[in-house]
Amino acid sequence: MRNFIKLFIVAIVFLINTAPVTATVKVMPTLIELDANKTRGNYLTTSFSVQADKNETVRFKLYPEYFTISDEGKMDSKPVSANPDNLVSHARFVPNEFTLKNGTPQIVRVTFTDLKSLPDGESRMVMFIEDVAAKEIRLPNSNKNLNTRLIVKTRLGIPIYVDKGRVVKCGNFDDLKVEKNNKNLVYKMDLSAGGNSKVRYHGKAQIIKENKLIKEFPVNSNTIRAKGIFTESGNLPDDLENGDYIFKVILTYKNEKGENKNLIKETQFHINNSI
Repeated sequence: MRNFIKLFIVAIVFLINTAPVTATVKVMPTLIELDANKTRGNYLTTSFSVQADKNETVRFKLYPEYFTISDEGKMDSKPVSANPDNLVSHARFVPNEFTLKNGTPQIVRVTFTDLKSLPDGESRMVMFIEDVAAKEIRLPNSNKNLNTRLIVKTRLGIPIYVDKGRVVKCGNFDDLKVEKNNKNLVYKMDLSAGGNSKVRYHGKAQIIKENKLIKEFPVNSNTIRAKGIFTESGNLPDDLENGDYIFKVILTYKNEKGENKNLIKETQFHINNSI
């Protein structure tokens, strides 16, 4: 009798960026942000669409979970949480299970009720979209007595945020350093966010020598949780000549009024490749 090995893999995709998913299943939008202060009632309604390839038929189920943002800017979902900023108990959504086929998109409507009981600031949840049935993929194996099968289950997550009451978004650029790591020069920036709602930033870095811009490149966009910290690091270009330089980082985020705010910091570093 042949031996059978099953490998179970769950493919989890957290859709934090606003770009569409370039895969068999497409979700739009991939991020939902709502302002409870703009509604006159005690509820909010939103929607998103889910679409599969026209040659596929797949059934999905939906369920929400609370999540937090780690110091590394990653999502940490929690099936159960008593935190007051948990949106799960306020959410009603239709449908909670559906079949996609012929490339026809499915619209999912989500309503948040009892907004008055939410705390001031940001509340959140992630809406998971998961395969009802896992897919099995047979893998080739040189051993005839060994049959390897891959069990794949896909889960997509759409973060949903609701801001309510007095909302404050405040980013801080705490520190910027350039250090040597083995033979590479790396930068490290320490950021934090005050207030009661996340800060999402994007920006660029500049290398300046003798008051002239030598190089410019984008830095990664990330999210800092309210009252949280975040550390970002990366490599500097390795083709810089000997001399004194200024490394400058310019970050931009939107405050609670939708206004662009800049966070700017710079530091000096020296290169001497002859040592």
